[in-house]
Amino acid sequence: MSGMETPESRTDEDFEAIRVLMIGAMVLCTVGTLGAVAKAAAPANIAGRAPGFADVFRINPGVVSVAAAVVVAIVTIAGVAALWWSVRRTWPWLLIAGVVLVLIGESAASPVPVTSTTPGGPSWLAQGTATAGAHLVLLGTLGAALMFVGIKAAGAGAVLIGAGLGAQVFGAATDVLMAEALPLEPGGYGYDYAPVAKSLLHIGLLLGAVGAMVLVGTLHLRYGGRPELEGPSDAEPAVDRLMALAGAAGALLFVPAAVIGDGEFGVAASGLLLVAGLVFAVLAGPRAVAGLVLATAVVAGVSGPAGALIQAGSVPAVSMWFWTASGVVVGAAVAFPVWRALSAAVGCGLCGVLLLVLVAVRPDGVPLVMLALLAAAATAAVASVGVWLARDGSLPVVLGPLAFATITGACGLLAHWQGSGRRAPGEELFREPGHLWLYAALLLAAAAAFAFRVRGRSLVR
Repeated sequence: MSGMETPESRTDEDFEAIRVLMIGAMVLCTVGTLGAVAKAAAPANIAGRAPGFADVFRINPGVVSVAAAVVVAIVTIAGVAALWWSVRRTWPWLLIAGVVLVLIGESAASPVPVTSTTPGGPSWLAQGTATAGAHLVLLGTLGAALMFVGIKAAGAGAVLIGAGLGAQVFGAATDVLMAEALPLEPGGYGYDYAPVAKSLLHIGLLLGAVGAMVLVGTLHLRYGGRPELEGPSDAEPAVDRLMALAGAAGALLFVPAAVIGDGEFGVAASGLLLVAGLVFAVLAGPRAVAGLVLATAVVAGVSGPAGALIQAGSVPAVSMWFWTASGVVVGAAVAFPVWRALSAAVGCGLCGVLLLVLVAVRPDGVPLVMLALLAAAATAAVASVGVWLARDGSLPVVLGPLAFATITGACGLLAHWQGSGRRAPGEELFREPGHLWLYAALLLAAAAAFAFRVRGRSLVR
């Protein structure tokens, strides 16, 4: 009888399979929605990104309207408030609401011409609605990761956190794939083919997000009440009041930044986002401050060299996209085991050393494997930080609204410092690497912080 399968064991095995399926559905929902919004035409007929959605590679920053910033801030604050009320009850509904808002924003944007800048017109509302939906999807994903860490499934939580960052990396790389590779590939495709190809990829991302949303909602209604998902009442993950206030303040920061920078996030606006974001993190506690500084250093350190490689005219766009996507997948994979902090330390350290070598050697070309290493290091590092932040419940707030502010501010200051304005540097960053050392320094400092945590055994799990 001991070797026979009991109904209880069969139920447990079924539940483990459902847990894997739910994680996969959430990853697809996150990548589909955020990837669609992160690309160059988001929504479909409005150039540039809407406020707050951290364009880590600054491929197409666009101009942000104050009205759109207000829409994003209001919806993001509502999402933070929902997580403050209950993480376990609200994370799937945040995913669903986010996908619905993205679809509404996309539908409202479709008849609007790109050149429409009439105040009060539908363009700012569509842009703000679509990006606000992306914020809700990310908050829901981070809330689900917080829940999984709370029930001792930190590996699953790390994968979801990595998917949140990886979707933004994916979207940035997709910019170039759709804008350059698809219409210009040898074989006869002309510019008339470009809108069709862009629309097909855009619709594919959205359909994947919708399908995953339905699957997540169905699985949650069927299995959300399982005791394995609830955990002990005294250990249920929670976002406390001060953390929620910090997140709300971080979301509001983009409104004055849009006013100061006239929608372009110049030096003053970027400085406001960076400094005020770090100050507001103090409300969430010292762990939140440390995690925010580390995540910002990693993403800012990756942003310049990765953006330069993505925009390099000498790099085949399809190969660029493949290596970027591969790096994100590898980064999420190495973040699953308990030694994720060690992986982050090795990845950031290796990228920092290679960048210093490039400063000294100044090669004619940089291999695409460097782009994969940068994407993998950033994904694994942010996932490791996220698991650590989940211990006190600050994960959704720190890697959501606060990270949007500090990362956008830091990347903006770096771009203006090296003279590339709102956009990321191009291939000149490697041909004349006078500014490359700072990116290497940020990654080496992050590697040292991860190594210190590994030695202290506080960021390993």
